Amino acid sequence: MANIDLIRELLDRSADGAYIIDQEQRISAWNKAAESILGFTAQEVVGANCFQVLGGHLDGGCMVCRRGCLPHTAGLRGELVPNFDAQVRTAGGLPRWINVTVIALPAANGNSEPDTVIHFFRDIEAKKRAETFTKDVVGWVRQLRLQGPEPFAANPLPIDTGLTERECQVLRLLCQGADTDNIASQLVIDKSTVRNHIQRILHKLGVHSRLEAVTYAREHGLIEP
Repeated sequence: MANIDLIRELLDRSADGAYIIDQEQRISAWNKAAESILGFTAQEVVGANCFQVLGGHLDGGCMVCRRGCLPHTAGLRGELVPNFDAQVRTAGGLPRWINVTVIALPAANGNSEPDTVIHFFRDIEAKKRAETFTKDVVGWVRQLRLQGPEPFAANPLPIDTGLTERECQVLRLLCQGADTDNIASQLVIDKSTVRNHIQRILHKLGVHSRLEAVTYAREHGLIEP
């Protein structure tokens, strides 16, 4: 097996984030790109369990970062692990989508099974947001086709929508294309509060998604053009 110091030096030359974990899933190295992507410094994470630092989930919310996770155990068995996407957390507590590649290193003592695993990852947050938006648009178009050409005519908006002033502010920002993080920043409120406002907006307007709420608001003159 190559010298571990040489491996660390090579990882620091990688544009991908990378970290090394041992058999106990403790982080033993954390490169500069990993710090740039997620915000954690090597001093903060080396010696900690990777699953406690990252807390990653797959699409649908299934937790992937946990003790004895499948990518780590498969790597230690010398098996090839397919790339996968996971939503982890940054040092600032924000969610971040990354794509992960797992590579196992041969044991230094000559054993046939690896004893060290490297995780390479790259930021795919923008890609995931685009995919989510595309799915919303496709779902909205399909719903319009099922409902017919005038989906709102049979259920006109009441004069009083019941929206509070804050909910109107949130709706206006949604119509401007703002996401949860942007709305929270502009209104100086927590993201959980933003999500609660949006759920109440959807309920009061009788729609099921943010995109439907924006379309409904524009169709019924709830916002300025």
